[in-house]
Amino acid sequence: MTVHSTWKEKVQLKKDQLNSKIKDEWKLNSTTITRLKNDKKNLIKNIDDLCSSSENQITHSTIMALRQALEAKELSCHEITAAFCHRAALIHQVVNCLSEIMFSEALRLADYYDSNRPAILPPLYGIPISLKDQCNVEGVDTSLGYLCRTFKPKTKNEESLIVSFLRDLGAIIFVKTTVPSSMMATDTQSNTFGYTYNSINLSFSSGGSSGGEGSLIGAHGSLLGLGTDIGGSIRIPSSYQGLFGLKPTFGRVPYLRVDNSFEGRETIPSVIGPLARDLSDLRYFMSCVINICQPWVQDVKCIPYHFDSSTSKLHDNYVVGIWYGDGVIDPPPSDIRALKTCEDLVNKTKGMKAVKWEPSSELSRELFDLANEADVADSGNEIKNEFEISGEPLLDILKPMVLENGRTPYTVNEWWDLTKRVYNAQQLMRDYYLSFPESERPDVIISPTTLMPFRPGDMLKTTLRYILLFNVLNFPSLSIPVGSVDCQIDGLMDPTSALNPEDKMIKTYWNDLIQSGEIDGFPIGLQVVSPTFNDNEVCKFASWLFSKI
Repeated sequence: MTVHSTWKEKVQLKKDQLNSKIKDEWKLNSTTITRLKNDKKNLIKNIDDLCSSSENQITHSTIMALRQALEAKELSCHEITAAFCHRAALIHQVVNCLSEIMFSEALRLADYYDSNRPAILPPLYGIPISLKDQCNVEGVDTSLGYLCRTFKPKTKNEESLIVSFLRDLGAIIFVKTTVPSSMMATDTQSNTFGYTYNSINLSFSSGGSSGGEGSLIGAHGSLLGLGTDIGGSIRIPSSYQGLFGLKPTFGRVPYLRVDNSFEGRETIPSVIGPLARDLSDLRYFMSCVINICQPWVQDVKCIPYHFDSSTSKLHDNYVVGIWYGDGVIDPPPSDIRALKTCEDLVNKTKGMKAVKWEPSSELSRELFDLANEADVADSGNEIKNEFEISGEPLLDILKPMVLENGRTPYTVNEWWDLTKRVYNAQQLMRDYYLSFPESERPDVIISPTTLMPFRPGDMLKTTLRYILLFNVLNFPSLSIPVGSVDCQIDGLMDPTSALNPEDKMIKTYWNDLIQSGEIDGFPIGLQVVSPTFNDNEVCKFASWLFSKI
């Protein structure tokens, strides 16, 4: 057997394993799959048509509503779990969003919960929760999109702390979701699982690296799931699927025993956080995990903290910074329109005011460059080695990170220097923040995120200019949906006015999407950010904002 055939055969074995865990009555024929894939903007409706009315009622609900129904014995854990398992199976067959399926285990646990119902239900009792592939679950793989890590199920002792917390809270783990190989890409694809499409519009990428989560939740296949974010991996898929996605401050949500690329790298650390369709569900989840589970007791990297999900009331003289552009890449007309909507709403509200957030373009460039520099500090050796173990070919999306003809990996002294420059840049942003008079110092900032979606294969035609800096700064950031693109209103950009070649590329790509009409109706994703440790504030402000829109 040749190396080439070996890796392909192993891929097929993994796909067969995944497929075998879908009930025969839930499997779609090829004709139906083709029909659903061709109707690119109507997946949610089409999946609704394949589900019963009771299943649709459940999967289009919220955690709090389902909890109330469980308490009133109007629904059983089995009914809720079966509805989400069925819908997730259907969605997966169209968009390819699942890396591990635990339907049988989930239904058995749901039946156990129904037969052994406690007098007081735990906070997430009977609620199905999805997990990004990184989260270790006993009995299933954590591949990170690498073929060489398949067929190596995790043991009980390897299970992620956050998974243990979810079990303690009564949640039912039913699927794990796809990631790009290594998770260091904004397009979710791997040789093992293939390509994950956007569930809102199948013409586009789901984003990454939590692309499977975004696509599944976007089509109502899960109410809430966990993703991770080291360079936008929660916020990008959230913005692309019209979801709420929180990148918390490092140390808020426990990362203990969550598998990762570049483990040990903490200069710009990865964080774990929720994606959800409903903001109140996201806030409820955070309050449960933090206030009840108290992760700092078991995870030495977590910080004692209280998360308040009870109110959206803001303090008097509230200040909101509006970031209309970094002076490097101009946001598209859709983002400007959404930002203006938010600014107008703030300014017409008594006791609130909007101010311009305008850090220097030089600082924005520095923060972006530092993030990119950290990502390739090992010259891509870890990624290259993982691919070589199985013999699978390196993906095109990862080739920019594998500097085969570039520099050698950083020395310890070079890494120390990078760490120092990160610290200096963080301090410069703090100095800018403190330069505002106290009465005009922003409580939160509203910023663009991804600017626009991209078609499969076009990942490098977009930018992370408004994403990466908040990872470097360790600012909590909440992706929020604010309307949708309207090709008639938003219109074309002028490439001749481009600030630089990258800006010209973005403007040109935007015009292509507008002229094709593909982007019409696509969600507009902004983000609410605030200085480090203000996780409560970004969620509270977003709740206020959505109560007014």
